Amino acid sequence: MTAGKIYASKIDGWLVVLSLAGGVAMLTTLLSAPHSGSAALRVSILSLASMTLGSLAWVILGTYYRFDGPMLLICSGPFRWRIPIREIVSVTPSRSSRSGPALSLDRLAVEYGTPRRLILISPRDRGGFMQEFERRRGH
Repeated sequence: MTAGKIYASKIDGWLVVLSLAGGVAMLTTLLSAPHSGSAALRVSILSLASMTLGSLAWVILGTYYRFDGPMLLICSGPFRWRIPIREIVSVTPSRSSRSGPALSLDRLAVEYGTPRRLILISPRDRGGFMQEFERRRGH
């Protein structure tokens, strides 16, 4: 089997608001920095703000899920998980607030492996994701 459709993460509105608020706070800090502190401090603040905003954008824009042959590929910014489909024990709805590569609280809990591990994902097209999972799993 070949690589399947990319399932983008569902994104909750509160996450966008929180991200924008963080960006505004950093910009406010940057705008006030030229009036105080040394040039090195301003460069440090600018570098930190750029890295933080860039990382945040990478995670928000780069969180998705894709079936690739016998694997489920989960990507969230710089983080990657490759889970063999045959090791997946269950995929169930979840509203857990645990950390995971999911940008919404409307999640699926994927239980897999030995020992058992759990990863939370939030595909926007949950129905399509589950259909492709079942098809690839052979059910």
